Amino acid sequence: MTIKKHNKSLRFPLSWISLFLIFANNISVTYAQIPNDVPVKVWINLDESCFNISDMTPIHLDEKALLRLQNKARNHYNPIDNLVPGAEIHRQIESRVQKILTYSRSLRAYSALVKPSQISEIEKLSCVKNIEPVGIFKRPTIPTKTTTPLRKALGNTGDYGNSFDQLEQLNIPAVHALGYTGSGVRIAIIDAGFYKNHNTFQHILNDSRLIAERDFIFKDYNVQDETSSDTTKKGAQQSHGTSVWSLIGGYEPDIYIGAAYNAEFLLAKSEYIGSETIVEENWYVEAVEWAEAKGADIISTSVSYRNFDNPEDDHSYEELDGKTTRAARAINWAFERGVLPVISAGNDAQIFPQDGGILTPSDAIGALTVGAVDINGQLAGFSSHGPTIDNRTKPDLCALGVNNYVASANSIDSYINGSGTSYSAPLIAGASALLMEKYPNLTPIYVIQLLKTHASLTNSPSYRYGWGIPDVYSAITAGDSIISHNIAIERNRLYSLPNPSKSAVSFLFQWSQISPSQNHTSLKVYNLLGELVWSFDLLPQIAGIKEAVPWNLKNYKGEIVPSGVYIVAITDGHTRISGKCLINK
Repeated sequence: MTIKKHNKSLRFPLSWISLFLIFANNISVTYAQIPNDVPVKVWINLDESCFNISDMTPIHLDEKALLRLQNKARNHYNPIDNLVPGAEIHRQIESRVQKILTYSRSLRAYSALVKPSQISEIEKLSCVKNIEPVGIFKRPTIPTKTTTPLRKALGNTGDYGNSFDQLEQLNIPAVHALGYTGSGVRIAIIDAGFYKNHNTFQHILNDSRLIAERDFIFKDYNVQDETSSDTTKKGAQQSHGTSVWSLIGGYEPDIYIGAAYNAEFLLAKSEYIGSETIVEENWYVEAVEWAEAKGADIISTSVSYRNFDNPEDDHSYEELDGKTTRAARAINWAFERGVLPVISAGNDAQIFPQDGGILTPSDAIGALTVGAVDINGQLAGFSSHGPTIDNRTKPDLCALGVNNYVASANSIDSYINGSGTSYSAPLIAGASALLMEKYPNLTPIYVIQLLKTHASLTNSPSYRYGWGIPDVYSAITAGDSIISHNIAIERNRLYSLPNPSKSAVSFLFQWSQISPSQNHTSLKVYNLLGELVWSFDLLPQIAGIKEAVPWNLKNYKGEIVPSGVYIVAITDGHTRISGKCLINK
């Protein structure tokens, strides 16, 4: 499942509804329109041109975050992202609001409580671009959720128990046999809560691999249900996140094994079960920035947004262009800083049949978006898909999301079966961690390309399946050629490594345009007869950025190509970059 709620009655006081309508229609706010001048939450978007770097304050970044920025961040990430506004800007904002709640590095904005009468004064500040409503959150009454614990049935699955099939579909047990289990990779999971007492997580706690946790709803440092603050019944709030976490990090030999059970974890609680308000999307943005600062290599999220309890806040399909919603902007920001965001596609294909039901941040340009298939590889009817409004293929990959075996928050030893893209995404996040363990400096785009190149639909991706189901063992064993991308690469020249090649090859080149095209281009492989053998879509980057495209030597029909010389070419703006590749099997 992906946490996504629909068709709820409104839970907002009339004065707050009025404020949303006023903002939506760009009408100035007055005391008469908002009874009692009730404080409300807003985003105060700042004009970056007013920033004085010498007056800004650096935030604390984990050493692992600094190392990731050094080795994996895109060349053009903004160093301002490591700073928060200085004393002067902070003073100007603070003196005109009721309370500053937080500052978002990815949105360049303050979240604050303001009275409507204060808005006009804030808008006059030269450092303020505009003001947007955050939305109002109200705790709902949550119905009791009942589940039936399932016990293990070992069969021939050895240590994996009932978790074997969901990993075997991705060929992950074969990777475990090589000794890769996610060690040293830091994965942030953003969800609704986590039952840390479950037996399957005790190895993580005992090894001190739960690096940090943060509850963005109640502003504390415990993501597990607490009687004093959480209002859930029988673990409903922490149920979903518990199941998601188990798919990556669970470990109970002979009962349950997760995809990357030796990874490090950051747990963030940002989603309130039982309601869908836009404030949750803003908590999500906070969680993304927190995870980045804490050194996350991967962010795995099975929460997504499109419709809210207040229809005024709904995201239209036109907004799902990968760069407009706050959630998508935060994900793109993290991607630029070297984090791999793995996002569930959503379960809304049948709710939005006119466009496939894609949600946000599943639409984000920097997201590795994951759809759900059954054990036979058939797409689940509920699995959201593209194209996005700007005609990009989503999802990118698929994994099991039907009848998955997951940990339950009912007790310390209970497991259940469940379905949804919520369960396919963490499997791909775990798979990505295995690749990162072997290749610690592999950037997010290379991880994505490796998985796509070794997936079931590599040569014929579709809007419903993306590039299909990846073979993680093939990807990790074929990745050796990619680590050589640190060699000096001359501009306007394309390299094939290794050359000659027997089993797999990587094509390396350097982008050449100062102002890259916004349209996709394709790297193409031809035989000596000039016939197209294989191609791979890419989004051009700015001049100087290196690109590595792995190829498993299969043509567009999925057949291994014969030995011989092949011509490789890509068009970057008005520049054609080409090279040769010798296949000698």
